[in-house]
Amino acid sequence: MVWAWQLWLSPRPLRRRINASQKSFVAAGNMARFDVLDEPDGRWGLRETHYIDNPRVKAGLSGPPLHIHLKQDEFFVVDQGILAAEIDGKEHVLTKNDGVLPIYRNSRHRFWSHPSATESLIFHGWADPCKDQDHILDANFLRNVVGYFADCHEAGLQPSVFQLILFYDNASSLLTPPWLNWMPLWLLVIVHHMLATWIAAGLLGYKPSYPENTEVLDQGERTGPDGVVQRQHHSAKTRRD
Repeated sequence: MVWAWQLWLSPRPLRRRINASQKSFVAAGNMARFDVLDEPDGRWGLRETHYIDNPRVKAGLSGPPLHIHLKQDEFFVVDQGILAAEIDGKEHVLTKNDGVLPIYRNSRHRFWSHPSATESLIFHGWADPCKDQDHILDANFLRNVVGYFADCHEAGLQPSVFQLILFYDNASSLLTPPWLNWMPLWLLVIVHHMLATWIAAGLLGYKPSYPENTEVLDQGERTGPDGVVQRQHHSAKTRRD
């Protein structure tokens, strides 16, 4: 339950879109599309399409803010267009001819469609590990973040940095704005977690995830491409919030 004074301190959308079971969902303003890719062994990946006709994509503003994953490595492969990525202060530019871009855990990074592109950016990626652990980057994290941005856009509200901090904290990840580059990782972890638990959750009443955006699977089950829950030997664990 959210109190009136919490809404006054930090306005938020009063209605949430339901995308918990969706394998495809779109970003605010139809800027990008996200397709969850299921693998036979229970792993999952993600295909992102950043539409070139969207002004924010064309301006190079379509990707996530600078952040760190504490438990996972990420890997990207470009299928179309030009992907730009900043990793620990160094910019990389990739096309479909450049192979796999690895982004190792504890690296400060972000990515976007390069402004020089003349076609929509399409790339796919995956994280390692991506299953059998709680509080990691997974499809539910993406559903919650993308859904929240889209709901704020629809309601005409500015997204709360504290809600985003809580989302990232729940996925063992950190938001790292450039003005915090001086802060060592161990201290950033402490500060980020305090902001997530004391301010975002404790004071403002935000949640680390929401049922409208969170698919819940029993251990040993996964959702197939047709949306049907299937039994499997390796579980694709998701959080129960």
